[in-house]
Amino acid sequence: MPSGHDDPSAASAHLALIAGHCDQAAALAHEMLASAKLGGMLPRQADAFLILARAELHREPPSPELALAQARQAGHLFHLVGDARQESDALALAALLLTRLGRFEEAIENATLAVRLAESLPDGAHTAVAYHHLGLATHARDSDYARRALLRSIALAQQHCGGEAATAQPRLQLLLGELYRLEQCRQSGQPTRIDPIAFDMLQALRQILASGAEAPALTPQPGGAQLAALLPLIETGLGSFLASDETMPAGLAPLQDATRTPPDPLRPESLRGLAAWIFARRALERGQLAQAQARIAELLDVALPRADQRLVQTAHHLHIALLEQQGRHDEALAAFRRLRADQLLQDRENMASRERTATLRMAWRQQSRALAELRTSSRQFERLSLEDPLTGLANRRQVERVAATLLQRLRDEREQAAPWCLVMIDIDRFKQINDQHSHVIGDEVLRAMARLLRHVLRQHDLAARLAGDEFVLILPDTDENLARQVVERLRGEICRHDWGAIAPGLAVSASLGLAGARAEDSLATLMQRSDLLMYADKARRDRPPLPSSV
Repeated sequence: MPSGHDDPSAASAHLALIAGHCDQAAALAHEMLASAKLGGMLPRQADAFLILARAELHREPPSPELALAQARQAGHLFHLVGDARQESDALALAALLLTRLGRFEEAIENATLAVRLAESLPDGAHTAVAYHHLGLATHARDSDYARRALLRSIALAQQHCGGEAATAQPRLQLLLGELYRLEQCRQSGQPTRIDPIAFDMLQALRQILASGAEAPALTPQPGGAQLAALLPLIETGLGSFLASDETMPAGLAPLQDATRTPPDPLRPESLRGLAAWIFARRALERGQLAQAQARIAELLDVALPRADQRLVQTAHHLHIALLEQQGRHDEALAAFRRLRADQLLQDRENMASRERTATLRMAWRQQSRALAELRTSSRQFERLSLEDPLTGLANRRQVERVAATLLQRLRDEREQAAPWCLVMIDIDRFKQINDQHSHVIGDEVLRAMARLLRHVLRQHDLAARLAGDEFVLILPDTDENLARQVVERLRGEICRHDWGAIAPGLAVSASLGLAGARAEDSLATLMQRSDLLMYADKARRDRPPLPSSV
């Protein structure tokens, strides 16, 4: 899936991947990663790791372990930045790689988490991808569950990914899973009866092929141009497992020649491995042992460099069947014991891998927690840097920030801009309050004044303490007439407040200066006008009362 981030480098890398230029895509991704690390850009780093994993998967031969490490790093970074969509894609890719490595339990865990994340998002295309990989991961453990997951992927692809053509890859995967199931039945001596749904999938794929529609690349699995080469191979594979009372439906004719060479070029190598497997099985069924031996050797030549454990194990089981047919029973038994020992060793390695994964996830969890704590601390620091510690009101820095935004709006919008006002407030004779009642009482007066401001002001207004006993109000979307009503309401609250509850005999009043903002104002000029009006208000309060006879 393309990256969700608007990044030209990422887009170029994805185009290179689509064109099959893995080295070019990887080079672009390494450049992205280097610049992203310098800039501390986690989303860009995550994109780069995901592109590197996909590029590695497309190499011939690939390194699944390296691609897995890159996909996991991408998923972790996407988790840190909260990008659930891309995290789901990274987990789905990790599930694909774990399946190839034969680590099926880990693959199921990753694919299940990818599905859960994708289902929490509105984009059904990513859920189709996640279910596709869940079906791929579960085939080795529960073929019925895998079939249900792939049918769900098909339904979602039809709805969200462009119709029938988008279902080609999950349909192919369902057929490949059926071939693996039949192979397991044959190896264990169980009856091999083809699930009728396989024939339905074949018919649907033939219709897609006939329509000429190019299948969208939901995953790095074969599709599109490979469809014409794959269908006859799959038909041949199914024909090899037909029970005695079964027949292929009309129009689905398996290849008759077990020695036939598949069409060239058949790429990627995984498809050549599939052809070798199918023709080896067909040759064994017909007793053509020399041809079977050649095909088994070819299958190992493809599967071993790719670290494709399912194909490797299939090749070994076919080799054991070949030895049995050749009458070399002791060698067959020895080969079976070696295969069993290899499987036990792989199980132990898988357990060690699970332990390493658990350790890694714990480290990631601690890193996530540390990052979350850092973000919380950063938010707290920012809040504290904009807050007056005594009163909890905004401080001068916050006033400057808000006023700058409102003044810029006035300059930009002129007559269309909403009016706003600034009010300067000074507590009258505050020094006397400190001198007569103590600084502790003075601080309590400041806190009480802050509570009154919060009570009177509207939700979008801003109250701040500048310094000492000076406060300021910013009243957005407010003309001077409405601002005067706010000022008078505040003045009334101050007069009616029970200041004596703080200290016996305490009386508090305040002077207020209101000024409307103008387009040509700076914060300094606006505060100066408001300050002058506030001192004028204070002068009126300090004027001695006139004699009653006047």
